[in-house]
Amino acid sequence: MSEEMPDPFKNPSPRRVGAHALITRRTQLLMVSRPYSVSVSRWGLPGGSALANELPRRALSRHLDERLTLRASAGRILVIDHVPEQPGLHREGTNYVYEVLLPDDVEPTVTKSGRFGEVRWVERCEVSSYAVDHSLRRIEESLVAAESGLFAELLLGVPLQSNRANTPAM
Repeated sequence: MSEEMPDPFKNPSPRRVGAHALITRRTQLLMVSRPYSVSVSRWGLPGGSALANELPRRALSRHLDERLTLRASAGRILVIDHVPEQPGLHREGTNYVYEVLLPDDVEPTVTKSGRFGEVRWVERCEVSSYAVDHSLRRIEESLVAAESGLFAELLLGVPLQSNRANTPAM
């Protein structure tokens, strides 16, 4: 007896879509603490999940406004990172990291309605003291993409093959 494969168009698998911002200022980048997160790094890039039928870049602008009082738009896409499901820890997801430019005089503040605990400018050389595992690798690859002008496709923060070699940023 053969089992019939489910139709992915009629019964799609659940997948989280995340949108994150790489915001830099000279030698620093903006990081947020996520007190609700126990299965992944407690510190990471600002952003959040897209709602049903919401474009990732629009979700990012919404989260930056709602959680950090920042009126900002997603710039060029730097990284797409696929995170396979880890039962009991987190669902499968695809994370988009966009470059976001802010004027030097703009300072983000955590809102009461947001889910971030704290916002902090972190020296690039100290990022590994805040983020761990695939979150850290995603940040490092995002910085490389921002500085090189290239785009990276990742699996748990690790570049797929040599996709950075000659793929221009989107």
